[in-house]
Amino acid sequence: MCEYLHGIGVSHATHQPLGVDLDTFSPNGARRDLRAELGLARDSRVLVFAGRFSAEKNVPVLMEAFRRLGDPFHLLLIGGDATGREGNVTRLPYCRDNPLLASYLRSADAFVHAGVHETFGLVILEALACGRPVVAMRAGAVPELLDERVGCLAEPHLDATRMAARLADAIAALYDRDPDMLGAEARRHVASNFSWTRTLQGLMAHYQAAVSARRLPIVQAMSRAEPAP
Repeated sequence: MCEYLHGIGVSHATHQPLGVDLDTFSPNGARRDLRAELGLARDSRVLVFAGRFSAEKNVPVLMEAFRRLGDPFHLLLIGGDATGREGNVTRLPYCRDNPLLASYLRSADAFVHAGVHETFGLVILEALACGRPVVAMRAGAVPELLDERVGCLAEPHLDATRMAARLADAIAALYDRDPDMLGAEARRHVASNFSWTRTLQGLMAHYQAAVSARRLPIVQAMSRAEPAP
């Protein structure tokens, strides 16, 4: 986005990422037995997506990827209004309770996301903070949040069917590696780069730079005014 703004003449745009609550979204909280809760075999490979089911999230692409994968892969979709099971996909309602959401994220093998227009992707950071790897599309802001050290990235495609196939391949490739090792690195990555402490320090530095660069006339006038009697 900064590159785009610079390209159209907005020369002073700066990048300020959001932060994540590292206490709530942590690998150390309570874990769920998702396989037992969902009635799945112990060797099932359970991945989760959580968020709004708006068009840019590409939920149909996500579901098509799991249809292609079949057993033992299972997708837990948290969002929308519907509940129930359809093939190897289970739906749960949208979750507004962060500790509850964190319990789902840390208990899955990985987080998966098919969106290609993310402007930031906070839920991706929340999953990484829970110590879980992420499989997502190499598009939008996603590559700014993660790389192959903490998950797998699939190349987007204009054709939804081909994009689903690429995402399915990336999901399968995750299990050729060690998800727990990737998850440990994911936690370190978020703790080092996206804590709220680091985010607020960066934000204050931007404010300080902006004020130093140009003081508003009203502020200058006030600073010259005589104190009130």
